[in-house]
Amino acid sequence: MELSGTLEAKYETKEFASGFKKREFVVNTGGDYPQAIKLEAHKDNITKLDGINVGDNITCAININGRLWEGNYYNNIVAWKIDTGASAPKSKAVAEDADLPF
Repeated sequence: MELSGTLEAKYETKEFASGFKKREFVVNTGGDYPQAIKLEAHKDNITKLDGINVGDNITCAININGRLWEGNYYNNIVAWKIDTGASAPKSKAVAEDADLPF
């Protein structure tokens, strides 16, 4: 699943006693009904946020995680890939084999 929009806010990295680290950030989807959605980044994606400024357009590949803890349900939206669109353009595959059935 992907989520695209403008980086609205990014927060400091949080480190827990277990050694786990996460960094939360907010993406505003824009459009007619804009949504400000808080996501979190783990591992290598934490440092990717350093090079992205508030106001930049980004696209995030996300997973939605849910769990039950002490009788309450909690959800997290985890960005496992963050792209600004500023990377090198992807090469286009050339369809040379016209005799293929697909």
